[in-house]
Amino acid sequence: MIHILPAILFVVLGLAQFVKRIRAQRPWVHRWIGRIVIALGILIGITGIIMGFTIPVSGVSETTAITFFGIFFLFALLKGFVHIRNHQTALHREWMIRAFAVGMAVTTTRPIVGVFFATSSLTGLGPRDFFGSALWIGFTLHLIVAEVWINRTRPQ
Repeated sequence: MIHILPAILFVVLGLAQFVKRIRAQRPWVHRWIGRIVIALGILIGITGIIMGFTIPVSGVSETTAITFFGIFFLFALLKGFVHIRNHQTALHREWMIRAFAVGMAVTTTRPIVGVFFATSSLTGLGPRDFFGSALWIGFTLHLIVAEVWINRTRPQ
C-alpha cells in the first residue's frame, strides 16, 4: 500500500500538471502540486525498486527492468527539480515529461500482461516467463512516446 496509494495520487496530480490553464492562471497551484508529485515520485520510485528485489514475479528480468527504470525515474525527477530551481523551464518540462512517462508506464504494462495471458495457451508462457518482458515493453514504449512528444512540442 505504501507504493500503490501514492502511485494513484501521483497519476492524478501528475495529470493536473499538464493542464495549461492551471499553469497559466494559477502558477502557485502548479508549483505546490509539483512539489507533492516529486515527493510522491521519490516514494514510489524507492518502494518500486525495493519491491523489484523482494517480490519479483519473473526474477532477474523483472528486477533489472524495475531497477533500471526506477533509477531513471528518480534521476528524471531530480533533473526536473534542479532545472526549475535554476529557472530552466524548458529543460524542467522535458525531464518532468520523462519522469511522468516512466511513472505511468506500469499502467500500460497491465494490458501488455493481459495480451500475454490471452496468448499463453498458444505460447505456453506463464507469468514467471513474461512479466519481466511486459515491464521492459511498457517502460520502453512510454519513454519513446515521451521523447516523440518532447521533440514535437519543443519550443523553437
